[in-house]
Amino acid sequence: MTTTAMCRGWLIAIMILVLLGCDEANHEDKMMATKVQISAAEWQTLAKKQVIFGHQSVGQNILDGVKSLAAKANIDLPITESRTPAAGDGIVHFSVGRNKFPDSKFKDFTETLENGLGNNADVALMKLCYVDFKADTDAKLLADQYSAMIEYLSRQFPHTIFVTVTTPLTTVQTGPIAWFKRSLGLVPDGYAENARRKEFNDLLRARYGQQGRLFDLAKIESEGYSVPDYQGRLIEVLNPALTTDGGHLNTEGEKQVAARLVKLLAAPPSQ
Repeated sequence: MTTTAMCRGWLIAIMILVLLGCDEANHEDKMMATKVQISAAEWQTLAKKQVIFGHQSVGQNILDGVKSLAAKANIDLPITESRTPAAGDGIVHFSVGRNKFPDSKFKDFTETLENGLGNNADVALMKLCYVDFKADTDAKLLADQYSAMIEYLSRQFPHTIFVTVTTPLTTVQTGPIAWFKRSLGLVPDGYAENARRKEFNDLLRARYGQQGRLFDLAKIESEGYSVPDYQGRLIEVLNPALTTDGGHLNTEGEKQVAARLVKLLAAPPSQ
């Protein structure tokens, strides 16, 4: 058989696999069963605090969820995009650093708080993004840098409670295409990157979970979905039911995560 014929045969096989199951994620989607209720007292408590939140696009998804929940509850919760010390109560947020460059986020968040935004903050948190992690990311180094930033800022602003955030996840490739990649000795999309994210997240859980200074975003995103195996280890992945593009949160995902965040921010732990 000629090389051209072999290639044509492989292409036909791939097309058949795609036609049989191209929508790889949807057949396994499971909605999260947990529905979190937020009391009026919790909303009122949060509205009287100043919360500083540095983030990128998934953070905006979460804030959209907070807005939606607040509107449904007829709560006037200020959510302001600002980097100035004049910002008032409620959630004050800004786009932090550059995606794919986590060092820039640590630097930007630190400098923005030191330039005055942290002066009146009751609570502050900063999250990395899923795009900050690659297959070869040194997760421990990144967790150490993140922890160093949190501990430094905690000393600079002793009146502020600094809450750490596990990094968000992505979906992984499943179904016929994933099987085909494995048959060629390739790793389906998303597995290696989510493995690095879990290493990072597990370190934050170990360091801050017992203190109550952790918002476990990754745990919420992965609830209701089976945990895949990668190189003999279990990893967390984004529940496909909570996303439309494999990384950002859909409306349901926004509300699920936002409700948990509101509960935490309304009554965060003491330093």
